[in-house]
Amino acid sequence: MMSKRMLDKTGGLNHSGGESHLLREIMRTNQTLLSVFTREVGMPAARLALVRLLAVSHPDVLGITEIARRLGIDAAAVTRQVQEMEAERLIVRHADAKDGRRSSVKLTSKGLRLFEQVHERAHEFERLFGKTVGDEEVATAVRVLEQVRSVIGELCRKRNAEVGGW
Repeated sequence: MMSKRMLDKTGGLNHSGGESHLLREIMRTNQTLLSVFTREVGMPAARLALVRLLAVSHPDVLGITEIARRLGIDAAAVTRQVQEMEAERLIVRHADAKDGRRSSVKLTSKGLRLFEQVHERAHEFERLFGKTVGDEEVATAVRVLEQVRSVIGELCRKRNAEVGGW
């Protein structure tokens, strides 16, 4: 909840004009990037992350819980992606012999071929940045974004310790 000092007479935020809006710009850039990335690469970034993980692990199988942990997303989101990809014959699912509720997945040969195509398009998309944004600027941006993630992670850990989560 905002304090009354931050609101002007009309109820709007009172900005002096010199504030940095780093988080707002990160979010706006993320929205734009995800939209353009999907169009240019031919696959949403979230799906590419899953396909990349399975490709790197190939020919080994990975469980849904392990995939969720490695990608930092919940298992239900992975399950939805897996169901869609299974219907497209990009992955094959194997039931766990010990626990039928659990399953493991791996890419099919069709999934591997798709990954190779999309992965190359993703690299080409990223190389386009190098033509406009210099290597030093990219390295600086990466360091800043890593710091932002670190700070957010620390804030979440503190919040979880204090009040049981956000």
